[in-house]
Amino acid sequence: MNLSTLIARRWATTSPFRHSRRIIAMGVVSIGLCICVMIISACILVGFKNEISRKVFGFGSHIVVQPYWNENGEEMASVQWDSALQATVKAIPGYLSAQPYAMKGALIRGKEESFGVFFKGVPQDYDTAFFARNLCRGRLPDFSKENESGRPQVFISELLATRLKLDTGSRIRAYFVCGGELRPRAFTVCGIYSTGLERFDETFVLCHIALIQNLNQWNSQQADGIDIRISQPRKREQSAEYLSMQLPYRYACFPCDRLFPEIFDWLTLIDTNVWVLMSIMLIVCLICLISLLFILIIERKPHIGILKAMGSTNRLVRRIFVKQTLIILGRGLVWGNAAAMAVCALQKTFGWIKLDEAVYYIDRVPVAFPLTYIMGINLLVVLIAGLLLQVLSRILNRMKPTQIGGNHH
Repeated sequence: MNLSTLIARRWATTSPFRHSRRIIAMGVVSIGLCICVMIISACILVGFKNEISRKVFGFGSHIVVQPYWNENGEEMASVQWDSALQATVKAIPGYLSAQPYAMKGALIRGKEESFGVFFKGVPQDYDTAFFARNLCRGRLPDFSKENESGRPQVFISELLATRLKLDTGSRIRAYFVCGGELRPRAFTVCGIYSTGLERFDETFVLCHIALIQNLNQWNSQQADGIDIRISQPRKREQSAEYLSMQLPYRYACFPCDRLFPEIFDWLTLIDTNVWVLMSIMLIVCLICLISLLFILIIERKPHIGILKAMGSTNRLVRRIFVKQTLIILGRGLVWGNAAAMAVCALQKTFGWIKLDEAVYYIDRVPVAFPLTYIMGINLLVVLIAGLLLQVLSRILNRMKPTQIGGNHH
């Protein structure tokens, strides 16, 4: 251990004045509070992004392949989900799964009123893990079976069930427009889900893809689009660009962000607000450190004179005060990190802080523990504080032993 570190540690644990000890304690609390707010903000930000993205990806996918529309607009183009297209899709980096889907608008009638929705047809092997987590009552659909009356099954949201006064086992009638003709179909509600994403819940009804294919007079390989999932959702933009280069010219490929821009734009806005808050907290933390540095210098003026009279260099004196301030910063970092982790752990376990699900898409404040963000915040604070203290500590170079008072009264 060198001399500057030894002296800095000794001075950081003792103070010649009682009021100085109180000021240092307040500084530690202030720094810890700033660090705590920064880390909690980062945890909530990542938690929001993860939770909302998980819901969007769970309902849809990471990448979507859709056909371009015909120029005359008379007929809806379709994707031909044949072996060639399947091989092309499976060749993308990080491929997990790909499933065709078909969509068709309809008017459904409940007991008292009607409501316009989109029927989303999915295949029998559709991944229902997301809906299993959001199942309210009833059961997941088994599209290979019909109920006892021969009616096909549908899976609707709690929002639609409430508006139409339906429950599991209820019969609903839907009216599709095909070729200028109105085609009614009867269904049985097998289950009810709630994702918290009002736009999805009030719009989509899940059914078997064969129903939509029959209404459109398509074969079993035709679909409105392909939902593709990859192992690294953050790279969906790059994967979509790669796949676009491999697909035939009549198909378009893009990340799901373009289907739901208002949701991802909202997440970007939250991202900006959080970074502004963290910047303010960083500035407050640095101001607190600067104040502590000047207080330490003032209370140790006699010691500075003694050190310089004994031949200590300006560099050594500056190191002592910088290290002393950084030691105090370290205490604040420890307490701030501990408090932030405790608050986030309690919120994740008990979910005490609630949210309006209709506004925020989730019913409680979500938190995550992004180690990269947490370590980055701590490292950034230490680096910026170290550089700033090095610059400001040069004020000690102007202090001469003959100009420094020897005693404090």
